[in-house]
Amino acid sequence: MNANNQHIAILNSGGLRSLIATAVSLNDKPRTRASLIYINDGRDNVVNRASYLRLQADYFNIPRIIELDLPHIFAHGYGKNPDGTPMGNIVAPQFLLAALAQARLMQAEHLIWPISFNLDHQKIAFATEQIQLVEHLASLESPTNPTIRTPLLELADKQIIELGNQLETPFFNAWSCLTLNPKPCRACPACLRRKQAFRDAATTDPSFNPDTASVVK
Repeated sequence: MNANNQHIAILNSGGLRSLIATAVSLNDKPRTRASLIYINDGRDNVVNRASYLRLQADYFNIPRIIELDLPHIFAHGYGKNPDGTPMGNIVAPQFLLAALAQARLMQAEHLIWPISFNLDHQKIAFATEQIQLVEHLASLESPTNPTIRTPLLELADKQIIELGNQLETPFFNAWSCLTLNPKPCRACPACLRRKQAFRDAATTDPSFNPDTASVVK
């Protein structure tokens, strides 16, 4: 297949890193054909994330969205840290195995995982090991599988926002809040991380300043 016309599958949660990883992946090879894989993981914010996923799909003109239902992952607190954030060492391999199987079914060359840890080197090492493990498990069944790519893994949160600015990504098309509120709570771990990232990048976040932008494309 022509490398300039490849097919990629992007794990997309409707969030900020999903938005920017999608922009990066399509910007690297403009003729790339993309599909989005959305995982319903049972979190409270599933409705909001799904809505913003569709905003991102519309913005990038990606018609194909595959939804995988894995609501057990976060049900009853399973897979959560005490502050409500994902317990990555348990959750991530389940996500990756399901997404990689779907990407292979779609005959995608690559699976994009928009994960980042704000330069936490221990977490980066864990994620790298998880990728190697999942790719090894997949190779036991088939010699040809999509490769897992992590374009944001070794970037600080500030750098991710700066990259989003360079690519002119519509930040208002990304949902981060962990709650089911119709507006960001500004207090959950995800909101606090997002606020700090924009602050460090000296950039106004339109999600917390609604007068600066609209979610309408």
